[in-house]
Amino acid sequence: MNNHNYLRHDALPIILFLIASLFLGGRQIKSELNRPNVVRWVVEKNSSLQVAGMSNVNEFSCNIREYAAKDTITCSDEPAKTITLSGELEMDIMSFNCNSNVITKDLRKTLKAETYPTFNIRFLSLQSMPALLRKTELIKGCLEVELAGVVKKFELNYTFTAIGAGYIKLTGSHRFCFSDFNLSPPRKLAGLIKIKDEFDVSFQLILRSL
Repeated sequence: MNNHNYLRHDALPIILFLIASLFLGGRQIKSELNRPNVVRWVVEKNSSLQVAGMSNVNEFSCNIREYAAKDTITCSDEPAKTITLSGELEMDIMSFNCNSNVITKDLRKTLKAETYPTFNIRFLSLQSMPALLRKTELIKGCLEVELAGVVKKFELNYTFTAIGAGYIKLTGSHRFCFSDFNLSPPRKLAGLIKIKDEFDVSFQLILRSL
């Protein structure tokens, strides 16, 4: 009888240790599951942005062919929350090249470049985390655009493409209206050449993984 009690008393610390290990291990697993999956990319300078529009006569296209800023885009997948895509692109409107001095000058004037010198794109969210295992992924997301002091939120389709070890290409495009930003499209030659209200913005970002 005494031996039996001794064995039970001796086994108690082992049982308590096992229970504590299971409890703490469970907390650690839960902590790992709740830890956000975060990916960061640096925007490379060979990224580009294009603004394209149309008049009643022909089409026009204005480009920023090199992105000089060292901005970072972050993608964070937090459990039970929206996937956050954060980061901001700040384009110098004076850097737009329309391959025509007249059109370039008109675009800068229309976008009020002297008062609002930058065209900003802020990334907000994605519907799903990019796996970056397949060649190309289409993922819907949201962003904010700030132009001429007006901020608007839009939804668009992003395209993620793996282009090499540690590098991806992120592209997207959206059709805007000058009137979205309280702007009036330019008119030339006493109104005979009329620029349409709609214009397309497309970007191609080369991103390097951190």
